[in-house]
Amino acid sequence: MDNAPVPSNTTEPGTTSAETVASNEISTRGKITAGVLLIASIIAAATIVVAFWPDKLPPAGKLARYRYKAFNITLLDSCQCKSSSYEDLIKKTAGKVVFKKDSTNKDSDKVKVATLKLFLQKADSLKKNGCEKVKIDFNDTIDFNTIILILVASAGFLGNMIHITTSFTAFIGSGQFKRSWVLWYFVKPFTAAALAMIMYFVFRAGFLSSADPGNNLNIYGVMSMAAFVGLFTDAATEKLKEVFKTLFSTKDDRPDKMKPDVKISVSSVKPEKISVTTPNNFIIAGENLDKRKLVISINKVVIPAGDIVIADKLIHFTFTVPADQIQLTTFTLLIVDDANIEVFKKDLGV
Repeated sequence: MDNAPVPSNTTEPGTTSAETVASNEISTRGKITAGVLLIASIIAAATIVVAFWPDKLPPAGKLARYRYKAFNITLLDSCQCKSSSYEDLIKKTAGKVVFKKDSTNKDSDKVKVATLKLFLQKADSLKKNGCEKVKIDFNDTIDFNTIILILVASAGFLGNMIHITTSFTAFIGSGQFKRSWVLWYFVKPFTAAALAMIMYFVFRAGFLSSADPGNNLNIYGVMSMAAFVGLFTDAATEKLKEVFKTLFSTKDDRPDKMKPDVKISVSSVKPEKISVTTPNNFIIAGENLDKRKLVISINKVVIPAGDIVIADKLIHFTFTVPADQIQLTTFTLLIVDDANIEVFKKDLGV
């Protein structure tokens, strides 16, 4: 199911088959519920992408924060402002002028006029700038890298939802849906979101310097990568495996390095009785039989290496009793390694 294969006996849409319906381990109500959940999950993931999409990218090489408001992620410029009409600015500015009646001061009218001119000049300055500064709480802002991580995880989730929706409908249509795969459908999108984030970290580590705040990346390229990781999680996992092997692969060429202690074991020997008149086809079963060089002998008669077929779990050779041993009733099978250490020994009858 992981690669969303289309089963071989897929029934054409609109057709009915008693055998197909009977083989699906899900009821009609379950199909409707699953369909609604799949559609809702796709819509939710797409909505998150839209809600956290920034209005524009920050300047390259600079740290940036955005105003945190769903569906309106706005970059905080050096002069964060909102437009106001000139008349509104005059009203706001003039409204701050407080006149106090002062009958003792002959120049009070001149002071009022000067004060009013000062505030009007300020309003005129605001008009020229075309904006007035807006105070925004730091808690209402979000960092650019946080936005990217949310978008990457959502894109990976969305891509995998497309994948499992295709898989689900294909298996339902072919009548091969198994209830044991329900947990896979629930868990897979979340693992895909985490995998998309890991792939993004690998991408950032390989293509951007550690001092770069991340503004130089192509947000559309990153989102495409995350969505494809969700669609093809197996391929993405294999690629990460290749990267890991490339980065951390080692080659030990030391001539005197210690060899791993591999235990060789023998579980059975056939035949257990030897024929003294005809050739005997021996089959020895065990574990790790080909990990070391072995020497096999019967009654001190060494079996030539060219006559022995050795595999990991099997040894096969043919033994013919020598003419001077035909009268014997017991034959000893002995297997030793290249250090002449006994691996296996057994007495065989006739």
